[in-house]
Amino acid sequence: MQNYKFLNCIVLWNVFFAIICIPTAGKLIDVMGIPISISIYYFPFVYIFADIMTEVYGYAVARRVLWYCIFAQVSVIVIFEFVIFYPPSAVMTNNQSYVDVLSAAPRLVLFGTVAMFAGDIANNYVLAKMKVWTSGRYMSTRFVISTLCGQVVNTAVFYIFGLWGMIPARLLTKSIVVASLTKVSLELLLLPVTLKASLWLKKIENVDYFDKETNFNPLRFYTCRAHRFAGIVTDLVHFPEAVSDQLPSADQPDGTRK
Repeated sequence: MQNYKFLNCIVLWNVFFAIICIPTAGKLIDVMGIPISISIYYFPFVYIFADIMTEVYGYAVARRVLWYCIFAQVSVIVIFEFVIFYPPSAVMTNNQSYVDVLSAAPRLVLFGTVAMFAGDIANNYVLAKMKVWTSGRYMSTRFVISTLCGQVVNTAVFYIFGLWGMIPARLLTKSIVVASLTKVSLELLLLPVTLKASLWLKKIENVDYFDKETNFNPLRFYTCRAHRFAGIVTDLVHFPEAVSDQLPSADQPDGTRK
């Protein structure tokens, strides 16, 4: 089995964008007079990478990386809580600034994680299913439809629960609509790059995964046979070596490669 040369890099960038949303998503900006989270400008990259991974490597890999993002976010919150409660130095006069910013993170992560999980699964499921239904054709259409589904689900869940009280109730619906359209517009703007990257990776990695018999259970993690991993730390540090001998062949029951 050949190694995947670029999957590890995609995983790291995906986790990076998921993490930076934690302390920043609570900052609201005005777009057309409507308050929305500033994360609309960089959170879409989480879905762009998810599209690429699902299209090239399959739904199971994208689902596994989603769990990596969740674990990373929870780990960051543990550290944030440690920073908040650890007594500051006597010479530190701005400790309350750290407390004010970091104390909002647990709420944002709780509902942000639920939103990311629901939206990412919706995005990846629609993309994977449409790829099989269309026999790999109409990639642009698949990306647009799956992105729309994922972003609407993600934005609605996060804004209703995560930003409740921060955004006035009378503006909440407008904020969800504007935020969803803004994020989708950004992904559409980058669609040519996403398509070229996907096609290039298929050629370089020599893989074009079709989820014909994949188990789409979103909670499936350790028993993921489509791409069985050796462990979280091993995957992130030595991804190609850990995965190369455990990737499925065409006759394995959890998915197919073309």
